[in-house]
This record gives sequence, structure tokens and C-alpha cells, in this order.
Amino acid sequence: MIIHDGAHTTEVLNVLSAEIKYPDSLRAITEKAVQILEQSVNPIGGVPDHPSDGLLYGLIQSGKTSIITVAAAMAADNGFQCILILTSDIDLLYDQTKERAVKALRGLHVLGKNDWKDAPRFERQLKTTPFVVVCSKNGSKLKSLLEAFKAAHAKGLPTLIIDDEADQASLNTNTRKASKGGAQVSRINDVITEFRNFFPVNTYLQVTATPQALFLQAPDHNYRPSYTVLSEPGPGYVGGEAFFESTGRILRDVDLHEIDQLRATNQPSPTDTVPTGLKKALYTFFVGATSKVMKDPQECYAFLCHVSVSKRDHEHIVNLIDRFKGDAINILQSATTKSYETLVKGLREAYDDLAKTEPSLPGFDEIVEKIKFYLKGATIKLVNATSSEEVKLESVYNIFVGGNKLGRGVTIKNLLVSYYGRNPKKPNADTVLQHARMYGYRTKDLGVTRLFLPERLAEHFRLIHQMESALRDLVKKYPKGKFEGLYISSPLQATRRNVLDPNSIGYYVAGRMYNPTYPLRTQQALAHTKSLDAKLASYDGTSSGQAVTIDLLIELLHECKANPEYGVELWEMKTITVALEKLKALKKPDGNLQYGNKAYLIVRRGRKLETARRETQGIHNSGEEALAPTDAPALFMYRQDATSKGEVEVWWPQLRFPDGNYVMAFSFDR
Repeated sequence: MIIHDGAHTTEVLNVLSAEIKYPDSLRAITEKAVQILEQSVNPIGGVPDHPSDGLLYGLIQSGKTSIITVAAAMAADNGFQCILILTSDIDLLYDQTKERAVKALRGLHVLGKNDWKDAPRFERQLKTTPFVVVCSKNGSKLKSLLEAFKAAHAKGLPTLIIDDEADQASLNTNTRKASKGGAQVSRINDVITEFRNFFPVNTYLQVTATPQALFLQAPDHNYRPSYTVLSEPGPGYVGGEAFFESTGRILRDVDLHEIDQLRATNQPSPTDTVPTGLKKALYTFFVGATSKVMKDPQECYAFLCHVSVSKRDHEHIVNLIDRFKGDAINILQSATTKSYETLVKGLREAYDDLAKTEPSLPGFDEIVEKIKFYLKGATIKLVNATSSEEVKLESVYNIFVGGNKLGRGVTIKNLLVSYYGRNPKKPNADTVLQHARMYGYRTKDLGVTRLFLPERLAEHFRLIHQMESALRDLVKKYPKGKFEGLYISSPLQATRRNVLDPNSIGYYVAGRMYNPTYPLRTQQALAHTKSLDAKLASYDGTSSGQAVTIDLLIELLHECKANPEYGVELWEMKTITVALEKLKALKKPDGNLQYGNKAYLIVRRGRKLETARRETQGIHNSGEEALAPTDAPALFMYRQDATSKGEVEVWWPQLRFPDGNYVMAFSFDR
């Protein structure tokens, strides 16, 4: 499909140019939108032979919405008559999505989630194409919209379905139960599937920064994207590398027990004292925000406290901070008390800490005077399912306290200080990464930015950042989306288990051995045997493991053919290749490569094995596992003689993954 620019595309780019000052960034956004449309169904080409679906994979708060709006405008310019945007059921996020669509797509009628209640009017509106519909991912809302489309006889509309945060609510949450022979398809997933089936000419575009659950669907699953468009952040973006690859310049440790003190749940008498770490975080915020406002009086700044999903905990923390604010206002009015000296000492420590990364701070005494002035106007907002508060900056100091409502999708402008304490026993990597609201276009504020959290949770974020970096590197190599493996470090798991079929998930575990159940030993295998004979001729077959490269291991493994009659799940060469390439790219916390291109090769000849093995059973003799160190992947190559059954001589491989605290997860066809 050849993509043409048109009036809608030109208009949306004009709107975005007011926010995005870099021409290169606008070009990059346009290029990604073109990639999406190029791989979409031809809206004027009739019903396609195959479904059209893909993934826009971006970073947290990196500008995916801009790509979505440009793609929507471009779709309207190129023959799509309906652009359906599916978004969060949280009102805060739904309103944010719809407002952005209305602001950017000014030449299109944007319908909201209540605009199809009047059936005759809705049918009239559908006749003016192209148009946009923004619907929340709520089962009842989705079903009512689908019925409205049916009543309006709109089946023939070429449609681009954009599913924002597609990994959150769109997947079948009964998948795990269904794998055991029970449970129906979850409602939201069922209705979205109906939408995809209702419009014969449609492209389904999933959008997320955390595609773990999508990539772990079976390769032929219709919610596993068939192609991936990888978006990159523009200038000024601050991501995991700033927080978790640096020397800790903006990371501040909090005692893990302090988080428990803040949780009112199950505490008969919750403390009324603001813990030390939270107090330091608030002092840091007041000093940092004040220093910014003194240079730019029009701006306002934000503080985020995210430690729990419990509404009772949220209310308790809001009350704590509110009392802290009141006490601080009273103390600052009296400059002679001991309490005043203690408070000013805390502000001074925060000031000295920020000065390490922001050398242009105004004078300390000036900042204290401004804090006295601004503190009375500070707003403390409870943002959870029971509140109607919006994440808007209304004063110089804006303090937001909440849980899941602040955990995905929402953009917090001018966020300077975050205090984080979510600590589940078995954290999901995608959920934790979505909590990284401190990521975004924040370079101008980086000097006064701080993240307060316990070291254990900081380590979770470091591991997840490594996982994300490794996955994005591999998606660049495999954009068709079929062979991405997920690197997972304990104690993390990739995603919630209810959306995965355990019967179609495989794992390569650190330190474990893997081998084909049985090698291909027919006459056509002889060519590979001779090729491997030549490549391995210099290895005498008596010494211990010899240091080689992972690249050589991959080259040798591609010559080792498994017999498909015995079944192939774990021993799948494309998946193994991805896993080995991922090992090459893994980095330590200090930025150095974890394994690099290092590997070991062990060669043995004259073996006579004729019995099939499980893929994790191994084919080595006793003691041979110790022939190579465990600090890098090791390939054991065993040359098997011809058998009495007429099977040819063949090389039978066994691969051992290096030691470490990780698994590689992937999906396969059952």
C-alpha cells in the first residue's frame, strides 16, 4: 500500500509541532506512522486474504500517543473510514486519550463513549466519513458500541482499530483456566474479537510499552502481533538508563520497613509520624520545585507517592502528608524554635543533595523564604478508584497519592520527585515497568529529579530495564514478531499468568541442559554431518571445553537438524538463536557485558546412542558436564556412529546455558 500525505496528516503535524520543537522528532513520528500504514490492510482493496495486525512498541511516556494520532490522520487520508481507539476504562485515562484525539485530529469528528446512545443520530454521524470513535475497554461500553455499529449497518466501513495499552485488559484473562479444560473467554477479549470479525476490512494495531504478555501468546494466536513497529524516544527523554544505569546520582535509598509503616491496612493503630525517607523526599521536592519556580514563575511541579493498591493506605498517607504540611507551615512562622531548626536542617540537607546534580540552584535562604510563601497553596490529591481528582497541576506544589490509577498510561507533567514502595512477593515485570511514571521528557528537570525507593525495589527496576533493553534489541532484528524471547530475572515473572497458556510456554533456565529429542539421521542429514566434520576437525575430542564464541555456537547449531517425528518444542533453532543472541547483549549493573560473545565447545566422537531423550534429559556421560566452566554458554557436540537400523552417522548437540539468576521465556505452537 502506497501512503499519501493529506490534509488530516498535515493538520495533525501542525498541531504537534507546537508541542514537539524538534523537526527530527516529527519526522521520526511520521516515519513510524507510515510503517504502520504500509503494513496495514489496503482499505480500498477489498477483503484481505489474511488478518492484518501489528504492534506499536514504545517506551514508557515516550510519545506513542503522537504516533497514534499521526497514524489515525494518515489512515483517514488513505481510505480508512473509521478509526476506532480503544483505551483504558479509568475515567482519568479515557478523558486524557479523548482530549488528545480531539485536540490533534481537528478535521475529524471524534465520538466519545456516550455518543452512540442515540441510535438514529449515531447512524447519521457514521455517514460522514472518515470519523474517530474513542471507547473505553469496558465490557458493557464495548458491547453497546458494537450493537450500535450493527444497527447502523456499518459492517462495510474500512476500519483501523487502535488498542492502546493492549496488554492490559484486551487479552483473555481466562486463558490459564481454559488450558485446563474450563472457563469461557473473558468478556472484553470476546467483544474485541467480535469487533475484529465484524469489520471485514480492518487492521488491528496493539499499542504498549510492555508487550511481554503479547509476545508470550502462542505464535499463531490472533492476539500475538505479526509485525512490530519499534518507536524510539526523541531528544530530552529520560528512561531507565538515567535511573538504573548511572552511579545512583538521582536514586535515593529508603528503608524497606518504612514502607510497611505507611500501610494502614491491618495495623490497629497506624503511626501518625511521617517516616524519615518520605520526609526527605518531601523536603527534596519543596527545594527542587521552588528552585525551578524562581526561574520560571509560570510553572507548577509534581510529587508522586505510590506505595500500595489499598484505598485505606492512600487515605492514611494523604492525612499524614496533610498534617505534615500544616505542621511545617506553623513551624516556618517561628524562626526561633528547635522545631524550626530541625525543619531547616532537613531542607538544607535536601538542598546540598540537589546541588550535586544541579549547580545553578538559587541561594538556600531565598528558597526557604519562597517555601514559606508557596507551602500554604500546596495541593495533596488522592488519585484512586474512589476519588474524582484529576492529575492536573493547580499550584506550585502538587502532591499525588494513589495506586493503580497512577500506575499505567497517565502522564504526570513536571514530575520531579517520586516515592515508590509497591513490593509484591512475585512482581510482574510489565506491571512494575508501567509504574515508572518518572520516565518521560524530563531532561530539563533532571538536575532536581529524585527517585526514593528501597534498594530491593531499585534492583527490580534494574533487572526490568535490562530485560526491556534486551527485548528491544531483538525486536530490531526480528520485527515480524514471531521469535522474541523474554529475558526474566528472578524474583520477577514476565506478566500475569491468567493470560498465558502454560502448555504453550517454554523456558530456558540458567545452568540447564537442552538437546534435541532425537537427531535427524536420514540420508539427507549426511551433508550436514560432513559439513560439521570439517568445521570441527581441529577439535581433538579429548580436551576440556575450548573457549570459542557464541557466534560459532549458533553457526554449528544451525547444522544440527532435529527429527520432527519425535517432537520439537524447546529445541527450536530460531528460539535458541534468539536466546543466545540475548545473552550476548545482556549487561551488568555497571554497564559491562554479562557474558559477551564468550562460549565453550566440547567435542566427543565415537558415540553409539540410539535412544530418544527428553529435551531436558541430556545425552552426556557421567562427569562430562564439568568439562566446561559455567560462566558462559557451552555446546557439547557428540558424533554418533551409524546405527544397526540403517540410520546415518550424525552430530547430536547438547546446549548448556550459563549460570545466572534468569530464565528465557518464549511461546511455541502446541
